[in-house]
Amino acid sequence: MIKKALLGIASLAVALTSFAGLSASELDDSGHATASDAAWVSLFNGRSLEGWTNPMGGKVGPQWQVIDAELVLVEGGGGDIVTVETFENFELQLEWRISEGGNSGIFFRVVMDGNPVWMSGPEYQILDDFSFPALMGSRRTTGAVFDLHTPKAHPLRPLDQFNETTIRVTDGQVQYWLNGERIADFYIGSQDWKQRVAASKFSIYEQFGVNTSGHIALQDHGNPVWFKNIKVRGL
Repeated sequence: MIKKALLGIASLAVALTSFAGLSASELDDSGHATASDAAWVSLFNGRSLEGWTNPMGGKVGPQWQVIDAELVLVEGGGGDIVTVETFENFELQLEWRISEGGNSGIFFRVVMDGNPVWMSGPEYQILDDFSFPALMGSRRTTGAVFDLHTPKAHPLRPLDQFNETTIRVTDGQVQYWLNGERIADFYIGSQDWKQRVAASKFSIYEQFGVNTSGHIALQDHGNPVWFKNIKVRGL
């Protein structure tokens, strides 16, 4: 009886682990999963803009198109786009490339209150850094927590290649990855965070960085940008 009980407990533990999905500890140093990907959910089906809206909950602008299974902003004017779903603790992975001289960004925990997404959601900056050498070492290069944290490394690929990004959010802890290297690690709500926000352009926006759940957004900064293989899982 004791042996059967122990076996039952072990089976239950395995089942609960499978149900909960992978924990942060089950990722390798490059930010990739080391076990089954069963918990991942695609945010872009490669065929349509299903699951995305404009920041007011309406139809996405025609400048955002699906081309060769990629989500493409072909020219400025399409506006930012946000996921229909909201996320609290999650891991987001996607691939992107930017046009020459281009600028864009990925935002999380965005509030759809009629204001621009950057007024509430922290940003993972996307930039053609090769065209802006004067910005190197600043809080505005690719992988920066825009205007708040300089990326710890700069493993950016050539302009014609896709880059791999991971954003992991677990309560207040946030980690950014670029092409397999962890480039940012910070705590929203910490004293350091509050000081940085107070010294930034975000200091006047009461909603910035205070939401524990929200939408994921992709930015129209006026330049063509390409995204693909966008997926998320809860943590």
